[in-house]
Amino acid sequence: MLADVFTAFVEQSPVSVMMRTLMERIFRPERLDEIFETHAKVQYTRELLFSRLVNLLSLVVCGIQPSVNAAYKAKAEEMNVNGFVA
Repeated sequence: MLADVFTAFVEQSPVSVMMRTLMERIFRPERLDEIFETHAKVQYTRELLFSRLVNLLSLVVCGIQPSVNAAYKAKAEEMNVNGFVA
């Protein structure tokens, strides 16, 4: 079933499919967190991972959400840190 849907996207918009694949590979959470850990001098990670913030901001940059606040509210459950949810 999904193969048919995917094939339709590949046939109709191959560049979109390639860009999405490339972005998912480049910006995968493990890699982003590794880059942060390698280059952070004073910053540190407790519960909120750098990759989650990148994910949140990417929703605004790509126009999926109109603001960081709207993106945060849409992802509030995922952003739950130490029992705090706004």
